[in-house]
Amino acid sequence: MKYLRLCRAQTAPASILLILTAFMNGEHSLTGVFILGIFGLFVHYISFAENSLHDYIAGYDKNDKNKAHHPLSTGDISVHNAILLIHWGLPLLMVIAITITLWLSPNPIWPLICLPLWYVWGQSYNLGLDKETILAVIPISLCFSFMVVWAWLLSHQELGGLGWLFMGYAFFTIVYQTGYSGNLKEMQVGEKSNVIARMGAHLDVDWKGQKTFVPGRARFYAWFVKGFNVAFGATLLWLQFTLVRLVIFVLLLAPIAFYLTKTTRQRPYDRPKELAQMGLMEICTIYLPIPLLLDLPTALILMAVGVIYYFGMNKVLWSTSYPRV
Repeated sequence: MKYLRLCRAQTAPASILLILTAFMNGEHSLTGVFILGIFGLFVHYISFAENSLHDYIAGYDKNDKNKAHHPLSTGDISVHNAILLIHWGLPLLMVIAITITLWLSPNPIWPLICLPLWYVWGQSYNLGLDKETILAVIPISLCFSFMVVWAWLLSHQELGGLGWLFMGYAFFTIVYQTGYSGNLKEMQVGEKSNVIARMGAHLDVDWKGQKTFVPGRARFYAWFVKGFNVAFGATLLWLQFTLVRLVIFVLLLAPIAFYLTKTTRQRPYDRPKELAQMGLMEICTIYLPIPLLLDLPTALILMAVGVIYYFGMNKVLWSTSYPRV
């Protein structure tokens, strides 16, 4: 349990669904899907654990009361054991990724080029840029983008128009998730990498101690980024158009617009409530392209598994329906 908390295991569908959607759009086998899904699970676990580990070692999480219940902060996991798990796990996963690439890809040279780009951008984010620069959204968004391209090229000869669009969709998904939502949940910490704070977002505290979130110019940043995100999704819909896909697109777009509006207005700041809303926004955003790129039965199965896993893992790890991170 404590190691799953270190790995922030509840968010694994974010990585797995992006990988499987890209891969399953092309020619694939059920064996390939199963192996890639398991691989994606462990990639997410180890890479997110690395982020938690190095944020703790650098002292950021030690000064954050919201992270006081995390296993490194409580001493349930030692730094020594975390380092052994993560820094043996990462090179092993790279060897596995190369093996999967050579086995599955019809044109392995390009996904083999994507692998180190995926890895190095993720490392630059995990090992310090996430807390030291307002441009932290760039390395983590590129990390996820190259992850998607790698998975796409495991079942396609080339990236093609749909592949480029899905890469762009993944990029802006992570820009919003990290650059707006991620910074919103850390408003009480005052990190130097908080780009929305630089745009005037801040917390007002009244004499009763009630916190009010004031978005400042950050609301325009959020709408701009999510607008590009949705535009890439709409273009995928246009290229893959059916009436069923249009209906699903609208059904998922509605809560995205709803939570975008809620989270970009001035309001009382309640961190648990913010986390719950961010989780729902992220689910809808990650789910939106799945039925646009896959057949409906396959898409519904992936989406159902993702929802069950996310809410179930949150209950198991944090005793809530949202992650307490």
